[in-house]
Amino acid sequence: MILDEITFHNFGLYEGTQSVELTPIAPDKPIVLIGGLNGGGKTTFLDALQLGLFGPYARSSNRGSLGYQEYLSRCIHRGANASEAGIKIRFRHTIDGREDSYKLCRFWKNSDNGCKERFEVLKNGESEPSLADNWASQVEEFFPANIAHLFLFDGEQVEAYASQNDSSALLGTAIQNLLGLDMVDQLERDLQVYERRKRTESKDNSRHSEITAAQDAVRDLRRRLDALKQERASLQTHRIDKQRSALRKIEEKYRKVGGTLYDQRKAIEKKWSDAVQCVKDGENALREFAAGAASLLLTRTLLDSAASRDQHEKECRSARELSAALKDRDKAALKHLCSHSADKVVVDALQAFFDADRADRENLGKKETVLDITPEARGDLHALLRGGLDKMARKAADLLRLQDIRRSDEEQARIEHANIPNADIVEKLTHERDELRSDIAELQIIHAAMGQEIDRQQRELERRGQSLERMLEADIKEKERRDDCSRILRHSYKVRHTLGAFRCAVIESHVQRVERLVLESYQQLLRKSGLVTRLSIDPKKYSITLYGRDAEPLSAERLSAGERQLFAIALLWALAKASGRPLPTAIDTALGRLDSGHRMHLVERYLPFASHQLLLLSTDEEIAGPYLERLFPWIGRTYRLVYDDTTGTTRVASGYLP
Repeated sequence: MILDEITFHNFGLYEGTQSVELTPIAPDKPIVLIGGLNGGGKTTFLDALQLGLFGPYARSSNRGSLGYQEYLSRCIHRGANASEAGIKIRFRHTIDGREDSYKLCRFWKNSDNGCKERFEVLKNGESEPSLADNWASQVEEFFPANIAHLFLFDGEQVEAYASQNDSSALLGTAIQNLLGLDMVDQLERDLQVYERRKRTESKDNSRHSEITAAQDAVRDLRRRLDALKQERASLQTHRIDKQRSALRKIEEKYRKVGGTLYDQRKAIEKKWSDAVQCVKDGENALREFAAGAASLLLTRTLLDSAASRDQHEKECRSARELSAALKDRDKAALKHLCSHSADKVVVDALQAFFDADRADRENLGKKETVLDITPEARGDLHALLRGGLDKMARKAADLLRLQDIRRSDEEQARIEHANIPNADIVEKLTHERDELRSDIAELQIIHAAMGQEIDRQQRELERRGQSLERMLEADIKEKERRDDCSRILRHSYKVRHTLGAFRCAVIESHVQRVERLVLESYQQLLRKSGLVTRLSIDPKKYSITLYGRDAEPLSAERLSAGERQLFAIALLWALAKASGRPLPTAIDTALGRLDSGHRMHLVERYLPFASHQLLLLSTDEEIAGPYLERLFPWIGRTYRLVYDDTTGTTRVASGYLP
């Protein structure tokens, strides 16, 4: 199986739609290295794989006792106020030499009726509704959910598997699932139920009253247990959920009355003060501008008139200056024409023209000049009229527009400040909110106590049930009748014993292989080559015993924390090998609690060979420096999870952590 791509849509910390390519680029580069800081979305990435593949049966890190619908609702990203989230996983699987491509699309959405999920499976690009309807059983052919923890795990949590109880539970569950013994166990349970029914049918009158009393006691206890469960469910539905609903309403009311503004009142007051000061600064700038040449913008018409008047006066002065010169020139011109015997008509006409021209100029020169502008003043006047006034007008418009913006900002800040609610209103809502939170906490304590009481009564029911079963077994042994019922019970008993013998034989034969694989894996990872020389597994209790170089048992508690973590990883590695399934592996924080020597062994001897496809999620202090350098030849793709603390979102980017 090859994971090709995973796509997040408003899932957890991942806002919007983000896709991550996971296909190994080459067989000798199986590792996809994903770096991120603590709290940046690594565990969410691993949970997304589990949830996308297994849905309600996923072993998610933060689900706890939550119902599936509530868990889905909590997985929706909060920052974008989204009501829908989803996960898409694209993978390939080969059966009998034929490779098929699959795409899982799992989306869910909050509504008034709760959180509703929509699931679709595409095979080779075509929708397959039958696969989607029966995916819980179909996924077992690709990636069995009951062994998923052998391939998808958190490195910081696997150390617990090194303890006697946890390693026994892990081994027992894994071996049972790998060998398919869950079917044998189910058959045994079915036979026991059948035998119990037959024994009840065949009990004689001498034990009838005793058995009847025991059965009545079991029924009464079961009724009390059911009533307690209903009471606990009613507490959840009618009180805790009701109080949570009231809390949501109070929080919404707190928001509507401006509680958020009240929380930010100091920042709003500062914003308003800064805006008022900014307006004052703008007014001062306008006054300074108006105190200069800007006032001339109001006299443009007068300036134009002055320029025209100056031009007229210039012409008058020119006429006075030219009048005497023109008179002498005119006499000389006429005299010249006469000396050259010019036609008298022409001379008379020219003399008339000269006389009229001089008369006009003399009249113009006699007009009064008022302004008498100096050349410097004339230059300044022309500079203003040729662009200076326009430039000042543009600057004035810019200053006024900027001042309008400042006034608008000041008004907005004033409105925000005015909208800050009265402290009495907010404090009252805060008090109500705190009381509701306190009530919810108390109800949750009661809810948990009822859960403990249910567990106690459940154990009592099991004890009484076992006692009743022993009574029925004793009753059936005392019977000497050889009727059909006895024959059936006898054969059923033999079948159960045969199944038990079969289970023991299969387990014993398989345990030896698991022993060899665990020892080989552990010795390969250990820095101390002679620390563990042998190990054995009890085929009944699944307990593991380690032996040191002196052939004496070595307690797991005598191992260092790093050695225990390596033992847990070796155990998972060996069981994954024993499964015989080529499945991708995903590890979160693989090197978390190891010293440098153990880290290097894990980097060199385990990670490159853990699987044909390894998704390795690491912090900046794990796969870094020499570890990254040693692992680099096997790394095909690198990504980093970039967390934005201001928005509370994570973005997947190409390339490893810097």
